[in-house]
Amino acid sequence: MPKTITGLVTDNSGTPVAGVAVTNGRAVTRTDRAGTFALEPDGAFIAITRPTGWTTARWFVRTDGSAAPDTAITFLLEPEDQALPYQFMHITDTHLDAKRESEWSFDYGRLTQASQLKDFLQDLPQLSPASRSVVITGDLVDHGSPEEFVELMDAVADAPVPVNLVPGNHDHMHTGLKGLVSRNNYIINDGDPELYEAMVGPRWFSYDVAGLHVVVMDWHTHELGLDHAAQEEWLRNDLAAAGEGTPYILCMHDQPGHSVMDRLPRKPLATFSGHWHTSRVVEIDGVLHVNSPTPFFAGLDYSPPMFREVVWDGSEITLNSRTMPPRYLHNSDHAFDVDKATIAGYGAKPEGSPIRWRHQLAGAGHRAGLTLADGVILAGSQIEDKPAGSVEALDATTGGLLWTARTESAVKTRPIKVGGIVVVAEVNGAVAGLNATSGERVWTTPSTDPYRRFAWQSPVEAEGIVVLGDQSDLRALNAATGQVLWRRTDLSPHHNIVTHSSVLILGRMVVVGFWPTPNAPIAVDLHTGGSIWELPPLKEDPWETARKLRVTGTAVFDDQDDSILLPAIAGTVKLDRESGKVLWTAEHEGGYSPSTPVVTPAGYVATVTGRGIRLLSRETGEQIWDVPVDGVAPFPMTAYRKKAHPVMAAPLYLATEDALLLPGLDGVIRRYRMDGSPADEFRIGVPLAAPLVASDGGYLTVGVDGGVLSLDLPSAPPAEIGASS
Repeated sequence: MPKTITGLVTDNSGTPVAGVAVTNGRAVTRTDRAGTFALEPDGAFIAITRPTGWTTARWFVRTDGSAAPDTAITFLLEPEDQALPYQFMHITDTHLDAKRESEWSFDYGRLTQASQLKDFLQDLPQLSPASRSVVITGDLVDHGSPEEFVELMDAVADAPVPVNLVPGNHDHMHTGLKGLVSRNNYIINDGDPELYEAMVGPRWFSYDVAGLHVVVMDWHTHELGLDHAAQEEWLRNDLAAAGEGTPYILCMHDQPGHSVMDRLPRKPLATFSGHWHTSRVVEIDGVLHVNSPTPFFAGLDYSPPMFREVVWDGSEITLNSRTMPPRYLHNSDHAFDVDKATIAGYGAKPEGSPIRWRHQLAGAGHRAGLTLADGVILAGSQIEDKPAGSVEALDATTGGLLWTARTESAVKTRPIKVGGIVVVAEVNGAVAGLNATSGERVWTTPSTDPYRRFAWQSPVEAEGIVVLGDQSDLRALNAATGQVLWRRTDLSPHHNIVTHSSVLILGRMVVVGFWPTPNAPIAVDLHTGGSIWELPPLKEDPWETARKLRVTGTAVFDDQDDSILLPAIAGTVKLDRESGKVLWTAEHEGGYSPSTPVVTPAGYVATVTGRGIRLLSRETGEQIWDVPVDGVAPFPMTAYRKKAHPVMAAPLYLATEDALLLPGLDGVIRRYRMDGSPADEFRIGVPLAAPLVASDGGYLTVGVDGGVLSLDLPSAPPAEIGASS
């Protein structure tokens, strides 16, 4: 029989500390008055829950899981001031990358260097002086290699505040990337946690700060079913030891879904997660769910690199989300004040003459544009410091506010007007119908799964039917009532690649492309949802299926030859409308360009995000001209990019001038003639990620600060400069 593991918890003077929770990974006990504990061997570690008011250099010890060590274990605690309010920092998906060689890298180089994380942590006393600890919720490293774990542990070793590490799916990938569909119908990679435990430590544990109990779990192995029973048993015992009245938060790599939340012994105050490379703050059944983007490169939702300061005041959690300063991205400084850009409205000061008027939305802007309907501007905004957003209606001539409607989560897409109803999609997957005159809510269609729905695409309407949704939940709603007319849940298993593709409706045909699955665009019937094109099969390895067309944005129709154009991760795809057959593909540098191609008489203008624009031949897709764009942008917004670049939004084609207007993240709008030569530019002074809309002889747009701008841009001067090549 294995010996019982015994131990002692004392302060640094040798005085016993009673009531400290100790676990073997399943059972949890508390130290007695003498500071002693006893546990049966089970698992690879013995760990303590660091109590409120204490810290320690060693909170776990390794065992072989089958027998007690020869000597008793001693944990030494040191007192630590944890006065309220207590602030900690949440970052996630650091993806320290020792050597990146992958067809998915798009020449971006190493994702994150250990020096970036180390510099960031060392600077916390100046950058975020109130933050007294850090939690990093998974994908700490990119390939799960020993070299990366060595760099990780070195980066956090001498941090000025405690750094708490949470495992993610990339941290278990040292055996390679093999895709599978999990027990919960989730596309994910296989994994082995052995190396993580050997080089980092326990994968589930808890600690206390200022009366708040912090629970850490391994989402990836829980989702794979490798140890979900053991983790859940430990959690029941851990929360029982903490006490029924102790508030707690749950930290996991992914946003916990029903498979986790429905099995919790009691609700947490909040959950903190990553995995999606997005910024999303929602409230579900009284629980705050905070999903944060990557800190050192741009997110899959085209959010800039960010981090979150989290404040616990003894009763509730509040957030302060901030854009990462460029020096930690190895970028140059810039002139814009963008600490809250794309996070909250902050009232930037645009530059003079082109501005007719400016209106500040209740929240920040993103890359979604606005809608102009019947002389009224409709714009959504996001407030990333809490579960909130808004839709506002403005007079298009004056910018005067007509009404505001608050939403329960961020609005990062364009509202649309259908008759007397304004239809808006919230980031939690809920859809609202608002009275177009007053903004009062007429109907709400709840999210089918607010844990899993990450809504980033705008609704589209035809014949009073609104179509929207993601790969695993494409829906059609009655615009007048919100009634669900049909749903398609068979297109793809659930996965974490957020959808930016709105549908394209052509008569009764609804066309949409997703990535990574399905691996080809689909077409369904507007009235029934039935398939028109054959649905491509899902291969055994879903990620292998994903490597075909990689559609990342909304399609556009070319009626000249009855074809469909779609933006792909690193190219443009042309399809035959009737059959869905690929006519040609044109590859581009870089990747993750979300902007819809622009159809012009001269050909198709493709936005090569992170580079510039280029004209493609209608017949072959061959490049006619290419225009690189230079400029100093404040932050990157293209997924996985570290280097900031102005080009994000697609240009607006001006048929009357046969010219293009290209908004930029550097606050400049550039005009190009259709031979690719530059005509002129306008300095707006506000980063622009949304497209321009022509209106009453001028132009409308919304900046990343949430400012709706009416612009007066004079016509282009005569051609003087030759074409670019």
